Amino acid sequence: MSFKEGKSRRVLTRVAAVAAAAGFGVAGLAGSASADITIQQYVALGDSFASGVGAGDYADDGTDCYRSANAYAQQANVELGERLWFEACSGARIEDVVANQLNHLYPVNTEHVTIGVGGNDAGFSSVLTACAGTDTALCKTAITNARTVITDSLPAELDDLYTRVETKAASADIVVVGNPRLFNETACSGALAITPEEQALLNDAADLLAETTASVAADHGFDFADPRAAFEGHGVCSADPWILGYTGTLESFHPTAAGQDAYTDVVLPLLDY
Repeated sequence: MSFKEGKSRRVLTRVAAVAAAAGFGVAGLAGSASADITIQQYVALGDSFASGVGAGDYADDGTDCYRSANAYAQQANVELGERLWFEACSGARIEDVVANQLNHLYPVNTEHVTIGVGGNDAGFSSVLTACAGTDTALCKTAITNARTVITDSLPAELDDLYTRVETKAASADIVVVGNPRLFNETACSGALAITPEEQALLNDAADLLAETTASVAADHGFDFADPRAAFEGHGVCSADPWILGYTGTLESFHPTAAGQDAYTDVVLPLLDY
């Protein structure tokens, strides 16, 4: 089956569901449905890694979300060809996704959903701030606190979010997207005073976040897009970094446009199209 044939068939299936719910026949709708595949929608949820902070070319949409034209959701949708609701926003926590990003999830025509959130709930921004100085004890304490959040409270919050998403978008293909390790575990100016030892501890915390998120996603039957292998050798302080080091702006320690390209290569194969 070709890409267009597959999309048209899924459109007709969803139109049939709508028609049945409304008490209408399908035959009179089939022609217009097959001609208008924009009924299918892709909703991209999440935080700054999902919105594309660090990748440039941000939308002038009157928000502080820093939604990049280079973000993986934008790139993936070139292939999906759907109506994109790009809801991901810089700084978002799980509670923000629940409160502000679920309004365009629908039970019939939401075809795809990606969810990338959790790092802010674990306080990684504050952890990086603590580790950027010369107080190793402060850094290690901040990492320990983040690991406690990831282990103790994050699973229940993610479970609640995922339940809300699958309830509102019952027929969607839902993919949970993780975060890469940030560091190459070597010293450079972009890492400020974060030592290789501290970088290793931060990467271990990133692994815990990924494994925890993947576990909750699996409980819901969602695919998990894990970018860690793709980013291997491209962390901060590497010869070819796909993650920005310290820039003095909120873009610090976020994927570049090349990093978002790598994300797309990991996410897109998991989206059924």
